[in-house]
Amino acid sequence: MKNLLGVVLIVTTSFSAFTQGRVDGFLKGKGNLDIAVGTNVELNERFYAGNNLIDLSRTIVSANTFFAYGIANNLDVNVSIPFVSVNGVENNLQDVALFLKYQFTQLKLADGKKGKINFLIAGGFSSNITNYETEGGSAIGQQAKVLDIRPVIQYQTNSGFFTTLQGGYNYKFDPVPDAAVFAAKIGLAKANWYADLWYDGQIGRGGLDYLGIPAPASFRELGVDYHKIGGTFYKPVKERLGIYGGASYVLDGRNISKGIGFSLGLVFKPNVKRKNKSKE
Repeated sequence: MKNLLGVVLIVTTSFSAFTQGRVDGFLKGKGNLDIAVGTNVELNERFYAGNNLIDLSRTIVSANTFFAYGIANNLDVNVSIPFVSVNGVENNLQDVALFLKYQFTQLKLADGKKGKINFLIAGGFSSNITNYETEGGSAIGQQAKVLDIRPVIQYQTNSGFFTTLQGGYNYKFDPVPDAAVFAAKIGLAKANWYADLWYDGQIGRGGLDYLGIPAPASFRELGVDYHKIGGTFYKPVKERLGIYGGASYVLDGRNISKGIGFSLGLVFKPNVKRKNKSKE
């Protein structure tokens, strides 16, 4: 169970580069490193121009490399590097993100018999590292430089059930509008598998609308809202290797594509010690 919970962090946060909240309530543990490589495909037939749905197809294929390392038992660092292709027309590295997550206290219920509640604070910075396309139907993103601060609360039972709540604020440098972010998740982490269901939301602070009046001088000025749901499943296949898959769907939004997404990836645990074989 302990090894599986350690890998949950990288499964959920590597997938979150495309869909859900960037952090959760699990920690790697001091000295532990996980590496995930995965891909996500979003099939979008419509687009929210402001709050109005229009016919605008966008197929987005993303590949992400994600690293999670335990600096201390209560402190993790995460790095993600995504590559995005939109409609097969624009292809480039998108926004690299660096996050720190610190668990400042833990509350054990009935001396741990009824589970525990983890209280964490996470903060990070993301920025474009290439001059990718920001305009038109094949835009990759907004080239936003973002300071992201969010508290996280997670309740976890001894049987592996957990639920996580988080909220926060994204300060984005001009001309990209700021946004409030929030997410919720429930899941089950057993000895040899993990599954969750999640909701992720963002509310932009102002900004202009696609096809709106006044027209934005740049798509970087668009305010972006979304409400997404999804799920993730992870299964170890060897001591140092696991596979995960997931799906997501945009329920509603503003200046964002509407459609379904699918993810698949591998998780490597390079510093897991191999079990000693019994002597015959």
